[in-house]
Amino acid sequence: MRGMRADEARGRALRAAAAMEGQRVILSRYVMKQIVVAWASIAAVLLIVMVASRFASVLNFAAKGDVPKDLLLNVVLLSSLRYLVILMPVSLLLAIMLALGRMYSENEMAAMFGCGVALGTLYRAVLLLAVAVGALTAWLAFGVGPWAGQRADYLVKDSRHLLQFSPFEPGKFQTFAGGQAVFYTSALDDDGRRLGHVFVQSQRADGQLNTVVADHGEQQIDAQTGERLVVLYDGVRYLGANGQADYDVTHFRQLSLRIAPPPFRYVVSQRQLQPTRALLHSRDPADQAELQARIALPISVLILALLAVPLSHLRPRQGRYSKIVAGVVVYLVYANLVGVAQAWIAHGKLPAVPGLWWIHAAVLGVAMILVARQAGYLPLRRSRVVVELDR
Repeated sequence: MRGMRADEARGRALRAAAAMEGQRVILSRYVMKQIVVAWASIAAVLLIVMVASRFASVLNFAAKGDVPKDLLLNVVLLSSLRYLVILMPVSLLLAIMLALGRMYSENEMAAMFGCGVALGTLYRAVLLLAVAVGALTAWLAFGVGPWAGQRADYLVKDSRHLLQFSPFEPGKFQTFAGGQAVFYTSALDDDGRRLGHVFVQSQRADGQLNTVVADHGEQQIDAQTGERLVVLYDGVRYLGANGQADYDVTHFRQLSLRIAPPPFRYVVSQRQLQPTRALLHSRDPADQAELQARIALPISVLILALLAVPLSHLRPRQGRYSKIVAGVVVYLVYANLVGVAQAWIAHGKLPAVPGLWWIHAAVLGVAMILVARQAGYLPLRRSRVVVELDR
């Protein structure tokens, strides 16, 4: 009889534990869903603001004729991938604070804790989401971001090269292809289309010289390839070899020439656009500083997510947005310390070891103090910093 009662009690305890675990899973999913929705909204708004500023600068280049209009969308989309990795830490920090702040202000947290849900359940949900966002940030920081930035930089520089290439400059003989071709025009209008008297000489593969003289002409530019279509009017073409009298002379009323631009050699001019593999094998302090800055992005996602949970705690009748300013200040201090330390490493004022790690350790230490205080492991006496954060 006692054995049956013990089995029934054990069964009830197991069912209660299973029910409690199921509730924890449901609440964890609910918390994660609230944070994800807030994070997607905040990241989208911040990304739109940054892309809009980038679009304005690219549009200015297009208005000056430095970038073809059909490349604007590609450049902006590629730039948005670079900006997204920068926005990951701050967007997740704000999302956690807004989502949990709303739950505190609407007494959802009080109901959860009153039902026996431990504080660890809340941290577990936040950290699981932070690990996923951190992995995405690492992928963007180490691979996608530098590639997208380099591709956008290439498109802009290549388009400028194609648009700025011109075989004709009024009153000057222009040589191309290692001296194999010579171009001259007496005049060129403001839009670069109409040409005055034209002289063109090029050497063919068989050694013969092709010389063209025309009264006037005009040119059109292919924005995609940079190739120029030059149409010459009322001229003469001479074809033959030097030292020989059997020149082929042809009079024409209209002659079309296609002039291809010289090959474009792209050189990465910004260290932020270098592939991560190149930074790993470099001993240059500036390259090491850039590598540590990329590593700092996913690490900051995890640390700021941990820090956001105690920062989002609200007392009764405290507004849900009252801690947002504290969160923004913490992020700005963290990000500026990383930026200053990166500059010190690049200029040799700070060694690569410890590099930026002391900053992560300091912010993590502050986060652990706040977490321990929220969990009740620290004395009730509050430090001045904690009191200011609570306000």
